[in-house]
Amino acid sequence: MEGFLWLLLQTLPLITAAAVLFFILGWRWRGHHSQRDHRAQDRQIDAENIEAQTARQERDAARALEEKLRQKLTETQAELQESNDRQSQLQKEILRLSDELKAARESAPAPAPAPVSIVQEAAPRPAAPVGDILPASKPKSSKSGARSRSKKPRPPKS
Repeated sequence: MEGFLWLLLQTLPLITAAAVLFFILGWRWRGHHSQRDHRAQDRQIDAENIEAQTARQERDAARALEEKLRQKLTETQAELQESNDRQSQLQKEILRLSDELKAARESAPAPAPAPVSIVQEAAPRPAAPVGDILPASKPKSSKSGARSRSKKPRPPKS
């Protein structure tokens, strides 16, 4: 047991000195790095705040644009619905007028045929366009160096 006490007495001042030295160095290291870390963290927080503010502005702009698009879409859909309603009303009106015309034709007596001379005087013949004066026929292909021959009618085969 005496050897153990002697060893303990010999190492105790060395262990105490090492503990004090590590405590002082640790205290200085903590104070030195904490200010640097604190400034670095402040810069990082400021940069993140700027990025967040920019992102909020972009988000607000996107929301405003989305709202404009939704409003425009709503207006367009309302116009489309209105035009579809108008189209269906016009189609119903056309069908109604068509039915009235059929009913009027069926109920009205057939008109008496007009004399031939009155019809000819009432409706003059339209003048024929210049291109329609000649009788319609197939266009003849012209072969280079070939003479045009007159065709003789062939007698029918029996």
